[in-house]
Amino acid sequence: MRISRLILSSAAVGTIIGTGRADLNATHVFNPAWPPHARFHNATGWGTVAGSQLLALWLLWRPGQQASDRDTAVTTAALLSTIAWVPFFAALAISGADVEDEPGHLPRVAGVPLNLIPAGLIPASCTVGYFLHRHGR
Repeated sequence: MRISRLILSSAAVGTIIGTGRADLNATHVFNPAWPPHARFHNATGWGTVAGSQLLALWLLWRPGQQASDRDTAVTTAALLSTIAWVPFFAALAISGADVEDEPGHLPRVAGVPLNLIPAGLIPASCTVGYFLHRHGR
């Protein structure tokens, strides 16, 4: 078993669990203060992310893959998990957008709002997993 697939699987599972915990609660999808259409989009967004991560897991672990298929599967799985998080940073460029409703509301790690930590770490771990795969690990 390759460490690269374990790293990429952890990124996918962490993305499903982390985004589910962040989005499927009273502060987001079940927030009565949010307009119904915003709650709808948040729920469908989470479903899209969760579905893409399940696809990544299937690609990583499906039986009977040839070596060339495995390379494509690992690359795609790494990209799927990365794509789930990188937009966090692009969204900050939107005027009036922020990572939290009330400044200082989220816990911080070294001054960084908690939700930006996985947004940086998961793409970084996917990069490590991809390069480990490319080097046979």
